[in-house]
Amino acid sequence: MDPQQAIVDRLTAAREAVEQVCAWLLSPSPANLDRCSAVLATTSASLSPQDAWLPPARGNSQAIAEAWRLRRAVRLARNLLESAHRYHVRWSRIRAVMTDGYQPHGLSAPVSLPGTISLQG
Repeated sequence: MDPQQAIVDRLTAAREAVEQVCAWLLSPSPANLDRCSAVLATTSASLSPQDAWLPPARGNSQAIAEAWRLRRAVRLARNLLESAHRYHVRWSRIRAVMTDGYQPHGLSAPVSLPGTISLQG
């Protein structure tokens, strides 16, 4: 296979994997979130070490275009993950206030999550 085409194929596969993660993040469930972690880790590992495979792509318009599409997909995934994080942080705060009230100075009480250990001295 042509080395330049192999680079385009590698970038395309990475973009498609990230786009699949974005689709899963749009309808999150515990199973989808577990899949997201695994796919993102595998995809990230497949793109590292750039030194070995990326330099031959210089000047290849297909590879450059695909790299930009991958970049857009990664940004979308980042935005979706950050949005999910903000959502869960807010709900944790609301839950803490509803179940444990407030601490001095108006802060909500910390939430003790199932499956975690909380030690206070």
